[in-house]
Amino acid sequence: MTTRAAGRYSSARAARLLFALTLMLTLCSATSAYAIARNTVLTRAQTWIDRRIPYSQTHYYGGYRTDCSGYASMCWATGGSWNTRTFYKVTRTIKVSELKPGDAMLKKVVGGNGNHIRMFYGWVDEAHTLYLTYEQTSSSSGSGTVANVKSMASDLADHYLPTRYDRISDSPAPRNLLRNGSMDVWARAWPTWSHPLGEPVWWQFAGSRETMLTARRMDVSKSARNALQLFNGSADPGTFTEMSQEVSVTPGTTYTLSAWARTANAPAGVEMQLEFLDAARRVVSNRHESGDAWHVGGTSFGQMVANTVSPPGAVRALVTMRLAGGTTSVSETQTVPGTSALVDEISFVRPKASVGIKASVAHAHIGRTVILSGPVTPSASIGAHAIVYVKKPGSSTWLRWHDHKVYKPSGSTIWKCSYTFKKGMRKGTYSFKTVVLAFAAYPGWLGSTSPTVCVKLQ
Repeated sequence: MTTRAAGRYSSARAARLLFALTLMLTLCSATSAYAIARNTVLTRAQTWIDRRIPYSQTHYYGGYRTDCSGYASMCWATGGSWNTRTFYKVTRTIKVSELKPGDAMLKKVVGGNGNHIRMFYGWVDEAHTLYLTYEQTSSSSGSGTVANVKSMASDLADHYLPTRYDRISDSPAPRNLLRNGSMDVWARAWPTWSHPLGEPVWWQFAGSRETMLTARRMDVSKSARNALQLFNGSADPGTFTEMSQEVSVTPGTTYTLSAWARTANAPAGVEMQLEFLDAARRVVSNRHESGDAWHVGGTSFGQMVANTVSPPGAVRALVTMRLAGGTTSVSETQTVPGTSALVDEISFVRPKASVGIKASVAHAHIGRTVILSGPVTPSASIGAHAIVYVKKPGSSTWLRWHDHKVYKPSGSTIWKCSYTFKKGMRKGTYSFKTVVLAFAAYPGWLGSTSPTVCVKLQ
């Protein structure tokens, strides 16, 4: 081979390698760009529920066709509307036991073509026999974007297959152990449709139908979307209507129960109750809060809070919101039987610390000492370890640099340390963050990580 020919061969080979590298980077970039977390899928699914998008195979909303497959495409943010015959290009069939929120159920018929797809929002029962679905449908059970509780056995018999989008990723486990604490998820129960508008999923209600009603309020809420209005039609203050939910807990762990409420009736009639149960479902301890102690009123939402350590032997917790009966004033001289209250943002979580960070200067030079500090809440964090990490210029690695105990010099609980820029250190931007570990004073208390603060060494 001549030198000139060898040169041409070498150039062509380099060009092919460059093209392959460019193609690989492009594909990796595309994959990253379209990857979507499960929590994001559920948030996107909720938007069409809230806006009640009508069903159509020809109309579009937000760039997606408003039929079942267009809705699934929108939830997964695929960038365009697939259909039930082409979803195989971007999805795969999975086992029922592998289903997670944000997956789907795709119906297949003879010949390999699908004719419906519905989103899998989550299991309704612990036995995994019923599941919540969000779907765009024109069926007799509802039209447009609807939420229903479905039987998995019935759907499998009707040729639905559990399906997963290829570019979906898992989300961190939620801190709130309660499901649907924001009151956003409403659905009709399978197999009956006695409540056309449905009820909040995962909550159990107690009280006679003569004295208890629920309503979804989208016009007023503590959160961004919905609140639950709970009614008690009885004039007897000793008659209660209740909504409750049961979750698993760990003994000897600190939990925080919180709920936001609003009522124009006597605030003492709004109650929040926490019961810890043992393996035999016996109550081993309980905690009770009433709205009057937390200044719940009728003009705005008030928060009710209870911090409790689960006792030995506790394996379950029963969270209950109660509304007592009574009367409601309709004028200065007239009252009618019954009460009502709005409830929203009910949470049952392991408490988490809050830690901040700031630097005494944004720019420094060799020989300068920077003071790093920040507040820590709650006050129970005194004595906890605040670990400071630094990321130096040109590095992507966080290095553990300092371990300092949280203290309370006056008023506020803080951590504090210093960082000196010494001779020979590389100039550029130094990043700092602080991690506060769990507190020994409160079993089960979660630690926290501060935001990042930067100092530029000039």
